[in-house]
Amino acid sequence: MPKITLSRTVRMMISARKSGMRDGPNTYAGTPVCDGVGAYYEFHATFSGTPAEDTGFVFSIYDVDKAIRSEFTEPLSSALAEGRNAAEMLPELHTILSKSMGMPAETLKWTLGPHHHIQIDGNDMNHVTLIRHYTFSSSHRLFNKKFDDAKNRELFGKCSHPSGHGHNYRLDAHVRVAARSDDAPGIADIDRIVMEHVIDKFDHRNLNIDIEWFQESNPTLENITLTCHQILEPQIRKIDAELSHVEVWETDRTSCRYPATT
Repeated sequence: MPKITLSRTVRMMISARKSGMRDGPNTYAGTPVCDGVGAYYEFHATFSGTPAEDTGFVFSIYDVDKAIRSEFTEPLSSALAEGRNAAEMLPELHTILSKSMGMPAETLKWTLGPHHHIQIDGNDMNHVTLIRHYTFSSSHRLFNKKFDDAKNRELFGKCSHPSGHGHNYRLDAHVRVAARSDDAPGIADIDRIVMEHVIDKFDHRNLNIDIEWFQESNPTLENITLTCHQILEPQIRKIDAELSHVEVWETDRTSCRYPATT
């Protein structure tokens, strides 16, 4: 049988007061639930393996649901009350899940907010990847000055209109940091770098005119993505972290990632 990868997302609400949580029937929206103030989390787990001959499952999704909801709730509640570092805690949660399932999770991603995630790879338990989303609004025109207007229209369509056009871009930065270190860079460190070196420079700008990186290169989504990586990689390295990759979204249907997936 071929080896395949299966994923499962589990949603839950966590209260710092354990007695404030109770199981609910709406597993799509998330359970346990709490009526008081709490935190909403999503966990996305992946496992790889060959489907079992008798069931056709790599694993039972019900077992993953049960493992995360029964084993994560108490430590998460305590962590919320104590203000623990999520990046430090994620390897522990990965170990708990893998032990409960009887097989190692390939990855475990913890969504702490709509635009903030952390992920751990089962092959490297000493590091986690912080994933942060940013947005900037910019205008650009796609054209090559070697060509006349007719050729530019042929190549770039309406994107070559002399007046240009705009996008609300989203930049996703994936930054790998040490999981268990008091000195590891955190969210604020990464935000400062991305805001200072990319967002503040690109936002509400005409990329063709205002950004030196695009004086000689066409500001396509591909070149914007490469430029963001070239700008951020050395800055992230200065804080003893690693820029795993960046992904830039031009629309909700079109994105570009660098380095490319292998």
